[in-house]
Order: sequence, then C-alpha cells, then structure tokens
Amino acid sequence: MKVNYKKFSTGGYEFKDFKGNPINKVIDMEIPQTLTIPLKQGFGGEVSVIVKPGEYVKAGQIIGIDKNAISSPVHSSINGIVEEIKTIKHLNKEVNAVVIKSDGTKEWQPLEGHSREWNKLSTEQIQKLLYMSGVTSLDKSGIPTIFKSSVISPEQVENVIVYGIGTEPFNISLSVLLQDERKSQFVTGLKILKKVMSNAKFYLAVNKKNSKLIQELNNLLFDVDWIELYALPPKYPLELDEVLIPTILGKKYPYGYLAANIGVIALSMQTVTQVYDAVVQGKPLIERTVALGGTGWKENVHMKVRVGTSIEDITSLYLKEHESYRLILNSMLTNKSLTSKSLPMDRTSSVLIALKENKEREVFSWLRAGKNKDSYSNAFLCSLMKVSNKSCDTNIHGEYRSCISCGFCEDVCPVDIIPHLIQKYVKKNMLDEEVIDYGIFNCIGCNLCSYVCTSKIDVAKDIREGQEKLTKDECGRDTIVEPYFDLIGLKEFKNL
Repeated sequence: MKVNYKKFSTGGYEFKDFKGNPINKVIDMEIPQTLTIPLKQGFGGEVSVIVKPGEYVKAGQIIGIDKNAISSPVHSSINGIVEEIKTIKHLNKEVNAVVIKSDGTKEWQPLEGHSREWNKLSTEQIQKLLYMSGVTSLDKSGIPTIFKSSVISPEQVENVIVYGIGTEPFNISLSVLLQDERKSQFVTGLKILKKVMSNAKFYLAVNKKNSKLIQELNNLLFDVDWIELYALPPKYPLELDEVLIPTILGKKYPYGYLAANIGVIALSMQTVTQVYDAVVQGKPLIERTVALGGTGWKENVHMKVRVGTSIEDITSLYLKEHESYRLILNSMLTNKSLTSKSLPMDRTSSVLIALKENKEREVFSWLRAGKNKDSYSNAFLCSLMKVSNKSCDTNIHGEYRSCISCGFCEDVCPVDIIPHLIQKYVKKNMLDEEVIDYGIFNCIGCNLCSYVCTSKIDVAKDIREGQEKLTKDECGRDTIVEPYFDLIGLKEFKNL
C-alpha cells in the first residue's frame, strides 16, 4: 500500500516537547467504591433510566436507553447496588446520573451474540452489537447504524476517516493504544466498520513522525484496497473535523454542522479498538484508556479507568501534593477548567491534564529568556533552540495591551479568516453583514488566535460572543451554509 504524505496548508501550530507528556506505561486503576454514571455521554441525547435505587446491577448491564431518540445505551461499569438517581452538572450541562456502589468484583457481562468469527455475522447483527455496546456514541457524529445512533444511516456514509495524529500539547500515546496484538485488533475493527458502512471509502491518518507504526499498519493492510493511508504532521488543530476533512478529502466543510451532514464520519483510533472489543469480545463500553498529561502528576502514565470514576478518585492517588493544580479534560486548548473533582470520567474521556496554578504577576515577562516557555514569536530563547522540557502553567505571563496588528493570529488560523479584524468588529458591536462576510461563522473555536496573541487578548472568546449575538438576532450560521451545501440528516441534527 502506498503511504500518502500530505501537508496541513493553512495555519495551524505544532506543539513540541512539552514536559508532562504521557509515557508508554499502562496501569489498571482499582475499581472505586462508588461511581456516578451520567445518562448522557458522547454523541446523542440523554437516555431514560431503567433501573431503580436498591437494584443490583452487573457491569455491562444497560441502565439507560431511549430507542425513540438519537442516542446510545448507557451501561453500569461495575457490579453493585444502585444507590440513587440524581441530577448533576456534567460538562456544563445538567444531566441525570446513576450512582452505584461497587461490590468489589471486576467481572463484566458480555454482549449477547458477539463472536470471534465476526465475518460470519450479518451486518444487522454487527450493528446491533455496536449499538448495544454504546460504542456508537463515540466521536462527534457517532457511528451510524440501523438504530438511531447518528443523524444519517450507514448507507449515506461516503467517507470514513480514522485518525491518530496527536496534535494537542498532551496526547494519548498510539504506542499504548496499539501495543502488541492491539494493532491487528485495530485492523479488524476497521474491517468491521467497513462491513457496516460498505459504500464508504476509508482513510487512515497517522502522525508522520511515527514511522514504525505507519510501516506496521501498512504491512497489516497490504491486501486491503478500500483504505488509503496518510502520514500527516502533528499540527494543531488537524484532528478537528473542520480541518481534517478538507485536508484529507479536499472538500469544503459546512462550519457549524456535523461531518455526518456531508456524509463523512471521523473516528479516533481508540474508538476503532473499542469497535473490535464490542463485536469480537462482547465488551460493552464500560472502560476507557485515559492519559495523565501535564506536570501535576506523580507519573505521566496511561490508565484503564471504569466509566463513572470520579476525578477525585484519580487525583487522590496520582496528583502531586503540596501544590495547587488546575485540571482540564481532553483538550488544553478548547476545554475549560474543571470546577469540581467530583465530576465523573465518561466514555469520551481520553486525557486528564493537571497544570500548576501560577497567579504571580510577571512584569515585562517578554524581557526574560524563557528557554522553557513555548512561543510562536522569536521573543523567547525557546524559539531559537530545541528544548525538550517546555513547561506551561496557568499564568498568562504578560500584560494586556491593545492589538498591535502583528498578524500572528492570522498566520495560525486554520480556516483562513482574520481573527484580530473580526474581534475588533465584535468589541465595537459592529455585528452586521460585513462581519459575516469576513467569516465570523467560519471560526471553529480552536483558540490558537488567543494562544499566540502577543497582547494577551482572548480573541477566540470575543469571536464566540459575536457569533452568539448574531445567532440571537437570527443571523445564524445556517443562512450562509445551507444554501451552498447539500446537507443530509439536517432535521435529525437540529432536533438534537
């Protein structure tokens, strides 16, 4: 198979050599005494609870389901007693959750109908296994099946992109996800997905720096003619659908809509391994591999964590003591700080980041050498030398100033807009057709503009506020997208 090498042509930024990146070590976390399992996890709506307080449940047993709405079943991840059903605030939304007290056993209940001879299963049987396992809820568009697990059907999928590029400052390790027999299981997962979405062309996008893995996957896929292998630079935000799809497929993206709305499904490598687990091993989605990133951990390991495990259960064992740390889930660039350690890890969790709190004011920070700081400009020594232990904390390290029109935000913007210009329109409340023409609704919220701003302006935040005000005034994204794209699954998308 030919390996295709492609460049990320517009904007972006490569985060290099950050201290606190996860190492290639995996540990199994002990099952906590109590878990809290949200009834909305991943793609789709909240499901209805079907268990009651006092009821004994098994790991892998469905505790919430809604066959009439776009969703996927939710399972108990442990064996134990249902203590209560309550409302919690999870990822900025209020959802119902089931609290379960563990009985201490580790066994889980397999899915009915799974088979190591998966190729003898019908397409319908495979789709049922994927749906009943909860795997169909993963990633931004879900996995289409004959059930209501996505906004489109399997027959409407034209392209499937599976990615493992690692563009964030802290990433889950592909060497951990695909160690030993996991590589061949991953390839089997691809073949299972091909059977479900038989009309689709498949693309596999891998970090070009991981040449050994590329060669191994190439060897395993040598006789497969329905998939193309791409080696891409780990340049943020290439793993976002809005950037990945134009890069791989060369087609425009309808900003503000799902990849599924244009017939594309983008899946992470961990999702594909869990497709294998569900169909071949009969394992429901009750566990995730989560990497500990940042300098706040005693050791930057990968952990196998049961869904519903509280962040406090993790920090009490692995977070460094005698310092204050800020916790962020999955993305340091796009996600907010976690406000409570009682929040549960769900089935979309992949990286838990701990950064040292630093609120000390640094006057004229730019005058310092900064050999361990990350800098887009040449203001710091790190930009002139290779540093293998760059550090980051929660301090903005500098004084707020007015925009100096340096153009850095324009350079890194992956969707080719002029962030500082749009930001000025928003701050002056000039929200009209002109700012729409400048592409305010093309912003995908990657936050690179704020990251590189030499004046410490939160450019991305101001642009989001402008989008919200325009939408409130009924000047929404659909007015500039829908007339120019043949979108599918639109009614289902708007009902989510």
